[in-house]
Amino acid sequence: MTTQPAWLKAVITIVFPAFLWALLASVALAEEPRKIKWSDLIPEGYEPEKLLQAYEDDINRLNDLPDNSPEGLAILEKLQDVIANSPVNEKLDGQTIALAGFIAPLAIKNGTVTRFLFVPYFGACIHVPAPPVNQTILVDTAPGQGIKLHQVDFPFLVTGKLTLQHTQTDIGSAGYHLIDAHTEQYKDEVWLE
Repeated sequence: MTTQPAWLKAVITIVFPAFLWALLASVALAEEPRKIKWSDLIPEGYEPEKLLQAYEDDINRLNDLPDNSPEGLAILEKLQDVIANSPVNEKLDGQTIALAGFIAPLAIKNGTVTRFLFVPYFGACIHVPAPPVNQTILVDTAPGQGIKLHQVDFPFLVTGKLTLQHTQTDIGSAGYHLIDAHTEQYKDEVWLE
């Protein structure tokens, strides 16, 4: 019978279990999502209310113009440009987050929405102008995490790793992206802000 060298015995009995424990602890911590609100997606110091005030006359004028008028279309184009250039919160890049909101479907497979824009209020992407890019997240769901078509009107909690990525879709632009997101129907309406 051969005996193990003392250093190998120390590695097996002390170092390896400590390494394994540290690895498991880091994985567990990395998977714990940070619950955020829509306002957290807006970078510190950026005040969209002031921006809205700056364009208040244009918005009021838009309400008085006929649909598709040249002046109205010019105002809409200017507002959409401002919205498309809203800054994102770079501090959230790479964080695992959980956020409640509503979906605007982009891709449907076998009656299940697998790709969508995630927005703070119902019907956001059918209104003009659409929400700013810092209030819109492109979501690609993890396998088995899609949303059934009959549920698209309900709020959802979406969890995943958030990245900064400007994406233009047919129904709006997003400033963020969640890949392999997990979804669940959201029940606690107090958290929706």
